[in-house]
Amino acid sequence: MVYNEIRNCNLYETEETMAEKSAIEKQKILKFIAQVPFSDEDKTRWNSDIAENDLSEALLDELHKKLMEIPADKFASNWARVERSTELTRLIKEWRMGLASRHFKRGR
Repeated sequence: MVYNEIRNCNLYETEETMAEKSAIEKQKILKFIAQVPFSDEDKTRWNSDIAENDLSEALLDELHKKLMEIPADKFASNWARVERSTELTRLIKEWRMGLASRHFKRGR
């Protein structure tokens, strides 16, 4: 009886929950883009790229590069710049871990 209960339990994520996680990751990146003083042109391009496609390593690397190119005087303080850089690094790591997790589960 216990074996049947365990066997019927879904231990793996469904495609729906994986899609939800991907959507949450996209929303976090979009929110980050809105909060940082990037140029309006870059923001528009990134928002449309994320809406049309999925997140990519190239896009996230470009975000990080552009963040480092923003002059310090556009931020409220040096601490704000460091905080945004740390936040982006965390978001990139979360995205990479989620991507690796999704690929690992499909490969088994």
